[in-house]
Amino acid sequence: MSFFGSFSFLRIKFQRVLRYLDVAEAIRPKILLIENVPQMLNHGFDGRLGKLSETVIDMLEKDLGYNVKVAIVNCADYGVPQLRERAVFIATSVGTASLPMPTHADPLDVNALGTGRMPWVTVEEAIRDLPTPPLLNDSLGGTDLKNYNEMDQTDFMRVMRTSNTFPYNHITRSYRESVLNIIREMRPGLTWVAESARMREAYATTIELFARELKISGAIAKKRLEQSGAINPVFYKNYYWSAYSRLAWDKPALTITANANFLGSGQFTHPTQDRGITMREAAQLQSFDDDFRFITSDNDKCDTKRIGIGMDMIGEAVPPLLAGALANHLADQLDQRGRPVISKATAQAI
Repeated sequence: MSFFGSFSFLRIKFQRVLRYLDVAEAIRPKILLIENVPQMLNHGFDGRLGKLSETVIDMLEKDLGYNVKVAIVNCADYGVPQLRERAVFIATSVGTASLPMPTHADPLDVNALGTGRMPWVTVEEAIRDLPTPPLLNDSLGGTDLKNYNEMDQTDFMRVMRTSNTFPYNHITRSYRESVLNIIREMRPGLTWVAESARMREAYATTIELFARELKISGAIAKKRLEQSGAINPVFYKNYYWSAYSRLAWDKPALTITANANFLGSGQFTHPTQDRGITMREAAQLQSFDDDFRFITSDNDKCDTKRIGIGMDMIGEAVPPLLAGALANHLADQLDQRGRPVISKATAQAI
């Protein structure tokens, strides 16, 4: 019986990691790669925080004989226009495990930029060329590339343009007026914490003036202003710190998740338009190029309109540019280890 069987009581998402190692035990590949949320490194097991990742490392090193490297990587450091952190485990039996060198860095990190790394790719560089999307239909998909906004392409945009036609999944949905009333007040790049505080401060002045004018208490003035619609009571609520917040043109996005269809779940509102990001905008922020078409129905291979299903696929994925950086790095290591060793005498004879 495999020594991994005793861990079957772990949470499902971590059972997948253990099942992966179970397969590795059977086939013994030269290199293993595990990618998961950063919280995996602190996940409790056997009564202690962090014990799960330690257990995985012990299994790889002591039981399977791999050399292991573990790190938290930021996808933005590999050209993805998104501040998405992931825990990466690399295990190798053909040398020393290592991670690919980052290609990008925080634009404020002068030292990193001095080594040749490029500044992080911003939201503007990633999606500014995408036009205002149609409502509830994917009518732009498969049409002429002229439907892109006219502008000079950034390096990232050129990497994304892998199709001869406009990409699919650039579609928006309608939002309740209550949601629109919130996001209309939000400024690009600022959090719910900052923006709700700003709104409450502005409301305090309005309440004070109104109470003084009518010679009523502040509480009564506030209630009447809420009833009239002059004050939105939602800004007195303590939501998640990035709820309803807008993307900033001049920065990478925050993590794009499977919940990007719900504006209250994070920073998923367009920088300037009063709507959430489309599937295509989310895909480009994940670094999926134009050739990717997200089919959102099991029964209809032309269905690209179900935004919630599309966001699930996009938000749960490993960003392709990060996956490519890891894959190319590991392929180079395998190529180097696979080359025959040539003696000096043989080399001179050649």
